[in-house]
Order: sequence, then structure tokens, then C-alpha cells
Amino acid sequence: MWRVCRIDDLGEINRGKSKHRPRNDARLFGGKYPFIQTGDVKKANLYINEYNTTYSEFGLAQSKLWPKDTLCITIAANIAESAILGIDACFPDSVVGFVPKKNKADLKFVKYLLDEFKVYMQQISKGTTQDNLSLDKLRRVKFYAPDYDTQVKIAKVISVYDDLIENNNKRIKILEQMAENLYKEWFICFRFPGYESSSFVASSIGRIPEGFSVLKMQDVINYHIGGGWGSDVRDKNFECEAFVIRGTDFPYVKEGILSTCPRRYHKINNYRTRKLEEGDIILEVSGGTAEQPVGRALLVTKDTLRRFGRKLICASFCKLVRLKRNIISPYYFIYWMNFLYSTRIIEKFQLQSTGIINFKFEYFFKKGDILLPPVDLMHIFVGKIKTIKAQIDKLAEVNENLTKQRDMLLPRLMSGKLEV
Repeated sequence: MWRVCRIDDLGEINRGKSKHRPRNDARLFGGKYPFIQTGDVKKANLYINEYNTTYSEFGLAQSKLWPKDTLCITIAANIAESAILGIDACFPDSVVGFVPKKNKADLKFVKYLLDEFKVYMQQISKGTTQDNLSLDKLRRVKFYAPDYDTQVKIAKVISVYDDLIENNNKRIKILEQMAENLYKEWFICFRFPGYESSSFVASSIGRIPEGFSVLKMQDVINYHIGGGWGSDVRDKNFECEAFVIRGTDFPYVKEGILSTCPRRYHKINNYRTRKLEEGDIILEVSGGTAEQPVGRALLVTKDTLRRFGRKLICASFCKLVRLKRNIISPYYFIYWMNFLYSTRIIEKFQLQSTGIINFKFEYFFKKGDILLPPVDLMHIFVGKIKTIKAQIDKLAEVNENLTKQRDMLLPRLMSGKLEV
């Protein structure tokens, strides 16, 4: 039996903290407590098991530790996204936590119910200055839900797709780690094939194997230009349609998730000079924070372009970087950039004049170092990386198809039109 209800009828829902959080206070971060932000909720498929930030004891005093199996719902920033905590974690007031009533609501069913109402909740969140769902607005939303046993049956049908997606995501993570480990083994630890007979020489970045060299970024970069944003409406000035990759989209695109990238319209000349090609690097040059340095990089692959219909540019807070292919492979370059970022070496190229952190690209272009291995060794490495990347791309495309099938089935089940 289906009935009209509100989220309070299905369980208890509350904010992630009880008092104002001083967002930029360094004392909040770096402890043992996972801290889940709106981006983590949006990136998750069904469960949240990964996080980039942790809270300290001081941070915990400003928040609370929510238990595993709490449903996280975003009410600001990435609005109306939801995912289930797979770990005990804290989250800010832009996220609320939902715990279902026993034998009244199934947790997965409520998550799918919210997915079905996502567009509506985003619409009622529109504001004159800033979009905000608010806890009060969320509590006023009316849902249509069946009895508990039917909820469980529906959730089981839909979660089959999500379980397959989760498993593929785990395989993608393992493959990504394999590629990362290979790079570190060969070019950070210098245990590449034949390293036993290598001798080391001095360089500007320390001792390196003989046959390696250290160049400046300007020696390997052939072309660079800032990105664009265009217009959300097509007209006579903005007539070129293309998707836009922002810095916030990088983690999703790396995993083959393309749905976060907006479709925009651009001036012809702007599009022509910024149209992305296979092997281009997108560099984030603005918008970093103390927790997340600016300078993230993304490699544009043949598969990425194919899935975007080859109509793609990077956003205005990013920069298109095109390399001298006769000197360096983009597949090698991206791992060097990831190394600079993960070790926070990239921070020496940052500038913070206001609340936004910017990247000093010209300084990086002229003064930034890059370690270059012998050409034959680079080619061997790239061959192995391309094999791994092809497996990742295949899994990502499978996930895209599974998501489409799940999303087609979801409204039929959630409306009661398809019985279980």
C-alpha cells in the first residue's frame, strides 16, 4: 500500500553540526575522524567509503560523529545529492544525516526516493543570491512511499545495478593504483628495468640516473591558453555547442563519469582556440583551498573525447596545456603533475591575494622542473599505462550503461507502476 508522507515520517533527520564552524581554522582538520563534504556525497554512487579530509578532536567538538549507515543529504553547494555512509564520519552543516525508523523505512529505498525527487528539490532550492535547500524545505517535501516490505523489495531490485557499479569502481581504483605504483617504482624510486647497472649523477632536483634529464616546463610545453565558460543560451554570438570541464569535474572524469560537465555555448573564435584534443592536459589554475591546493591536472584521452562527441573545452578557471610530443608523452607528464600535487610541491607555485588561491602559471612555465627519462624507457612505461587505461575506460563505459538502465527503471518502480 502506497501513501503520502514526509521524510520525518520515515526517520530522523538532523544537521551535521550544532554551531557555526570556522571553515578556515586549521585546528579543525588533520585528525583521525573522516570529514565528508558535499563533493564526497556527489561523487559517491551508493556508499561513501572515501574521503580527502579528516577532522581533529577540536573539529569534532564543532560537529558530531555520525554512525555508519547514516544517509547523507546535501542541502547546499551540490544540492540534493545523497549517499549512505559506509564508515563513521563527520560532515558540515551543508550536509544533513537521516536515520530510518525501524520497520518503517528501508535506508536504500529512501536514498532512491530522494534520487527520484532530486530535480524537484533543486528547483525549490533556488534563491536570489545563493541556492539552499534548507532542512525546513526538505521536511516539507511530500513523498509517495509504499509499506516497509515493498520498500525492501524495490531497493533490492535497484541495488543490483548499484552493486555492479560499486564493484567496477573498486576495480577502477585498483587499476589506477597499479598505474600510480608503476610510476613511483620506476621514476621516483628509480627501480626501472635495468636500474641495477645504472649510475647516478647530480641534477638541480637531486641525484638522478645517468641518461635522465631535468628540463623546464617551457621546454616541453608547446601551447597554452586559458579556458572559457561561454553562455548557457545559444544565440548569434554564442553558437558553438561544447561541454566544459571544470576543476570540480576532474575526479569524476578520471573515473569515466561525464554527467557532471555542463553543456554550454561558445563564440566561434574562442572555441577554435580552446577546443581540446587527444593528449591535452587541463591544469586547474584558480579556486584552491588550504585543504585542497590548486594545480590539479587532467589528461584528455581519446576515449574521453569520443564520449563527449569531440566537443569539449576547459573552464575559465583552468588552462589548456599542449605538449611537445616529440619530447614528452602526455601519459608521462600527467603522472609527473600528480606527483607534484600529491607531495604538495605544487604549492610553491600558488598565490593567495584574497580568499581564492591562484596558480602562478607563468612562474611555473619558466621555473617549474620536470624529470625526463630516456625516450625508450618512457615509451615502455606509456605502453603499460595505456593498457591499464584501456581497462579503466571499458569499466567506466559499462558503469555508464548500468547507470542509464538503473535510471530508466527507477521512476517506474518508485511510482508503483512496476510491481515487485
